[in-house]
Amino acid sequence: MRMAGEAYDMHRAIVEKTERRAVVNARSLEETWQAPTWLEDEHGVLALSQPPVSFVTDVGQPAWSAWALATLRSDEGRRGVHPGYTGISLWRDGGMEMWCDVFGFSRNYIVQNHDFVAVGNHIGMVSLFSSDRLEVDQFGADVLSQVGFWPLNNSPIKSVRRLGPAEVVAIGMHDEVSRRSYATEEEFFGYGDPGPDLDSVAASLALSTSNAGALMVSVPTIHLSGGQDSRLTAAAWIAGGRPGRLSTVGNLQGETDVATSLVGALEAEKSLTARGLTHRITTTNPKRTATFSIEERLVAGLRQWDGDFAPGNLRAPIVRPPRKSVLTIGGGNGEIMHPMYYGNERILSLVRAMDHPVLRISKAFAPRYNVTRVAESTQGFLEDRAQFMRGIGQNDATALNVFQMMSKYRRWLNSQLTGTSFVLLANPLFVRAAMSLTPEQRLERFMQGEMARRLVPQWEGHAYYKASPGDFKQSDIVQDSRIWKTSPGSMERMLQDDEAWKMWFDESLMLALQEEVRSGNGATVHESTLSKAFVVNGLPSHVGALEGVRRGLWDH
Repeated sequence: MRMAGEAYDMHRAIVEKTERRAVVNARSLEETWQAPTWLEDEHGVLALSQPPVSFVTDVGQPAWSAWALATLRSDEGRRGVHPGYTGISLWRDGGMEMWCDVFGFSRNYIVQNHDFVAVGNHIGMVSLFSSDRLEVDQFGADVLSQVGFWPLNNSPIKSVRRLGPAEVVAIGMHDEVSRRSYATEEEFFGYGDPGPDLDSVAASLALSTSNAGALMVSVPTIHLSGGQDSRLTAAAWIAGGRPGRLSTVGNLQGETDVATSLVGALEAEKSLTARGLTHRITTTNPKRTATFSIEERLVAGLRQWDGDFAPGNLRAPIVRPPRKSVLTIGGGNGEIMHPMYYGNERILSLVRAMDHPVLRISKAFAPRYNVTRVAESTQGFLEDRAQFMRGIGQNDATALNVFQMMSKYRRWLNSQLTGTSFVLLANPLFVRAAMSLTPEQRLERFMQGEMARRLVPQWEGHAYYKASPGDFKQSDIVQDSRIWKTSPGSMERMLQDDEAWKMWFDESLMLALQEEVRSGNGATVHESTLSKAFVVNGLPSHVGALEGVRRGLWDH
């Protein structure tokens, strides 16, 4: 509890404890949602990381608690719940279940040994129940250092595993432990299913937004850029009829121009005020980011997430989640509609000529600065994923979209870190429809246009904006926000004074990268590489400190 209090607000925490069971819930989001994350009835306790919503049934705020108690305790009920939450059920008879959402987007980790079964969304807390010495998971860190995310169900600590999609850990009255899944990945990602029709998907997205909007304390922020995914989520929110604050990051003029055009099209039919909407354009403030050094951001990130987070988060301050937050709705997971890693016909042909399309990832995330062992570990990971794809019949380029969602995005999305994002495009009907697209349809951007047209017809025909590398180089705001600008000296201190990063990155190549940055040629690839290096550089000492705490507890 002390460790949790250092990372999160625990002033509302509640504990239910019996002779052999214990449930702890920080309830840190109960000032963000108008729905409880701790419910009790004659059958027992239901604890939630954040209030989930239905994507199949209209459930408003007055009926939500009864719906949650009736739905979330059964496998069948969990299948109809929008992903992005973790649940624990403690029954009066001593039985207990802990589970992930259907795609495993929620953070949930387990330590299981002769003495304990510990499940929770904070790796550091769970790790203290390990009977083994805590060590960095080198294979997982190898893959992270190349591709930027943890593989499979590995965590930064070898003896701590992440629960998989739709996984349930059950403990019986007599301490018997079992694990099962209430859904299979074949259901959503298997080859050959035509998927739901797009009218049904549009209706379900609007229902998800309506149900979520009914539970939010504050009016949420809805991202609207010039791109395809945020346009779809904004359209779904508007179609759901709930109030919202449309927000555009105006670092690039093209984003502002397209977003302003879309808002104008809405205004031409019905004012934003009458819709319960507002629109604002903001720009990034590099000076705000610069108030925290990379070292300070890393300490905060390790304290909250123990290394299982997107390294790119180091580009901004990492602060303790506030007691009350405004939820944000963005275009996350929209990548499954896109031609991921096969952006044109030529590359698609190359992908199809490979032994399996997933092996394309080793080219997309080339180990240009890593040591040889890292590339070997990553190749082993990709071979494993290729075999999995073959098993569900995904032998064409769509396998790369499955990989993007279930291998990368599942470990990257920020909603699992603070609980203040709602990933609308995790809607299972949307996912099944997007996975049924052909690679050629993704090249044509078919689904994005069709869905937006169904949700907000006024936006049909409006152009999209996609920034080029030149746009980023020409933007002073973007360049001033690079990590070597907002945290001057951090790169040099790590490369010259620290040693841990050398287990994953080649020293001579990293020093050459440093010179490129110093010469003014630093770009996104350099920033990405440095962010990954900062994370793995901090892991050995962080895990070592956790081991000191664990050993002290077990010795007593």
